[in-house]
Amino acid sequence: MRSNLVFARGEKSQQDVARDIGISQKTLSALERGYRNPSIDLMKKIQSYYQVSMITLFEDIFAF
Repeated sequence: MRSNLVFARGEKSQQDVARDIGISQKTLSALERGYRNPSIDLMKKIQSYYQVSMITLFEDIFAF
C-alpha cells in the first residue's frame, strides 16, 4: 500500500482524481495499492496534481 499516495488524495474520490489526471479509476487503485508502477510521465502528472514530490508519493520505487 502506498499510504502517502492515498493520504495525498485526502477526501477526494479515486474516480474524481483519476478523471482529473486522465487515467482510469482502476489504474489509480492499482497505483495506490502498489500493484502497478507508473511511468515517469504519469508520476510527473500525479506530482503536479497533488503538489507533493514523486519521491514521497512513490517512496517504494525510489527506496535504496
